[in-house]
Amino acid sequence: MTTVLVADDSETILLLMRTRLELAGYEVETAADGQEVVDAVRGEGRTPDLLLLDAMMPRKSGIDALRELRAEGVEIPALIVSAHHDATDANAPTDLEISGYLTKPIDFDRLLESVAELTS
Repeated sequence: MTTVLVADDSETILLLMRTRLELAGYEVETAADGQEVVDAVRGEGRTPDLLLLDAMMPRKSGIDALRELRAEGVEIPALIVSAHHDATDANAPTDLEISGYLTKPIDFDRLLESVAELTS
């Protein structure tokens, strides 16, 4: 089963994304900030097949977590979720391999399409 690690500091958004992804057949792990993402990927459990990261979170942002993981050679596909509507490839940090962007409020059809595309 495909595992998606979803990180967002909003419990409501985490619950909504978890529910939609699980209904679509994905196994979902969650994190409340970027440090939890780094710890989960470094941990001894199953490595997720996809990272779904909020761009701005306390303690460590999704961008900073991804930057740290990429520096360690982690190549898991990553979607960045942002409340900023100008979150596009043109504004992406150039040192990261980002698989795509989603804006809030989340279009769940687009979310599921993007996840399916990156995990197939």
